[in-house]
Amino acid sequence: MSQLENAAPEPPLWRRVWSPPEPEISSAGFGGELLVAGVRLLIVVVLLYFPIHELLKKPGGYDPLALLTTATIGLLLALVVYSATTRQWGRSWIGFASSVLDVSLVSAMLAVFLVLDRPREATNNLAVFPIYFLAIAATSLRYDVRICIVTGALALVQYASLIVYAGWRWHLEAIAFAPLAQLAGATVIAATIVVRARELRLLSTRDRFTGLLNRAVFNEQLEREVAFGRREDGRFAVAMLDIDHFKKFNDTYGHAGGDEALRAVARTLRESCRSTDVVARYGGEEFALILPGVMSGRATDLLERFRRVVAVKPIHLAGRPKPASVTVSIGVAIWPEDGETPAEVLRCADQRLYQAKAQGRDRVVGPTPGHFPKAEKDVKDIKDVKDTAETGFPRL
Repeated sequence: MSQLENAAPEPPLWRRVWSPPEPEISSAGFGGELLVAGVRLLIVVVLLYFPIHELLKKPGGYDPLALLTTATIGLLLALVVYSATTRQWGRSWIGFASSVLDVSLVSAMLAVFLVLDRPREATNNLAVFPIYFLAIAATSLRYDVRICIVTGALALVQYASLIVYAGWRWHLEAIAFAPLAQLAGATVIAATIVVRARELRLLSTRDRFTGLLNRAVFNEQLEREVAFGRREDGRFAVAMLDIDHFKKFNDTYGHAGGDEALRAVARTLRESCRSTDVVARYGGEEFALILPGVMSGRATDLLERFRRVVAVKPIHLAGRPKPASVTVSIGVAIWPEDGETPAEVLRCADQRLYQAKAQGRDRVVGPTPGHFPKAEKDVKDIKDVKDTAETGFPRL
């Protein structure tokens, strides 16, 4: 079967746009969220200057007091979001929530001018209105097109409501609708930037042959997982996997057959792993996995089942009447018991992989049972194994 025949059809445009980012892109987007949280705090603090300055000029004035109250509420909300972001709460939804907060704060500041009977300042405010563009531009740092679209659409609806109400309430002769077109244009540009950035990042993070993560991204994810484990007192498993006698397989079935074997193992890994697991082609016929929240006994058991499935999974080759098959050897290590740094735990998994090969291949070598019983008792893996109807074995 050729690589062209294996290629998946191009997804429709709407699915490419309205789809969650890949895990490694989502991680990069959360880094952008941290940056936006800090900038948001700075902008709100700067906005506080204007009502404070007015209040000092006219002590006891109602107008600056109302603006100061709005800005203070915005500061408190910005502090809450900043605190949640630094603690990595709500990674899946905080980008949406903070973006909605950004445009809503801008709209609230403009709405205050309507309450103060100052419609011209609400519909033509050169100090506050441009912050809409900052909020929309910031969505591109999150690498999620859905956030760009939702934020832009919300800014359009809120600002359109403000200017339409101002025109109706105060009978304004000329209402400028050009800013709406500018907001729409900014939204399209931000979404386009994200789509292109995601495509380029995928090219730089994925192994183009198997579709798995590449070695550089795996090492980055391992460092992040160690940092997260230290902060949250978590544990995770690392596995190194190697196809047995791959050179002999290549010699027997040719490089095209070897290529198909690599894709078959990669496909089985993708089908069997959870969305939170990290699966990478580490180099040649070697693969690497990070299994968050999985302890030694469970990791060894799941990988043993995976090994058995690979051994019996047929690999159909072009021009061959009978399917071929391969076996794999796997080494498993647990952080932090098998190493406190990314290099140490990866080295331990690699050493156990070589032990598996030295003991005859086609096997899994992990920590000795009871090697660290306290960790097994303290941390319980609460993710149940998926149904085996499709793959024949539980998902990792």
